[in-house]
Amino acid sequence: MRAKKYTILITGGGTGIGASLATDLGANGNKVIICGRRAEKLEAVTKQNENICGFKCDVSKEAEVVLFKRHVSERFLCIDVLINAAGLFGSIGRFDKTDSKQWRETIDVNLFGTYLITKHFLDLLLKSEVKKIINMSGGGAFNSFPNYSAYAVSKAAVVRFTENIAEELAELGVQVNCVAPGFVATEIHKATIDADKDKVGNNFYEFTLNKLREGAVPMDVVVNCVKFLISPHSNGLSGKTISASFDKWDSEEFRNSIDKISKSELFTMKRINLRNLDEKDELRGKLGK
Repeated sequence: MRAKKYTILITGGGTGIGASLATDLGANGNKVIICGRRAEKLEAVTKQNENICGFKCDVSKEAEVVLFKRHVSERFLCIDVLINAAGLFGSIGRFDKTDSKQWRETIDVNLFGTYLITKHFLDLLLKSEVKKIINMSGGGAFNSFPNYSAYAVSKAAVVRFTENIAEELAELGVQVNCVAPGFVATEIHKATIDADKDKVGNNFYEFTLNKLREGAVPMDVVVNCVKFLISPHSNGLSGKTISASFDKWDSEEFRNSIDKISKSELFTMKRINLRNLDEKDELRGKLGK
């Protein structure tokens, strides 16, 4: 039996993870719609496959998102899968030394752009029987990311947004999940390489160079994780952030446990409370009295 083909919208589809997803999904016969801020980058992706079409759109600008939605509505009856992959590092450095306009731009693209696209394309998504939204987490979502405060804050907010709307849209049959891709060798890291080492922090600067040379997460790991979330194998999973390179999403055990995973606090953003500590932990003993 042939796998069902979907209509998939990908933001940030001109470069990085978004472009790789578009190329792979388009080659598999899916209809793929991509958007981005640079027309030449979009064209480089769309010319590879007639299944991929591109629209110039800055996801942080509501008027452009509304126009993008209008164009898509004229060509497609519905959207089966929405993937929010647009993102940037933005201003780098200690927070009080960063450029305020660039800091705000990072929030606008990474977080507000995810909100705008999801908001305006929801009605097209609801016309589908599939109804899946996949957002992109990133460094700083679950741990501090010094000198990248705008990126870290925005990605943490995307995770919480994912969890929120997963509950809000559950009764409509929409699955909403996040992917933590890990360190993938994409264009986004050029911002680190081009920045002043003192702003980046020497340790992370060298870490980035080493990762780009030899230790990055393979792109196909991220692509395959997203394809799993698109597939019927992930049905029932919602409100989770899945690590592409760490979690065992590709195992039979994971797939057979989706119902239990969905009902648990696993793979979510939670505060560590005293009850989460080992009973023998010194702090639990002192503060739990």
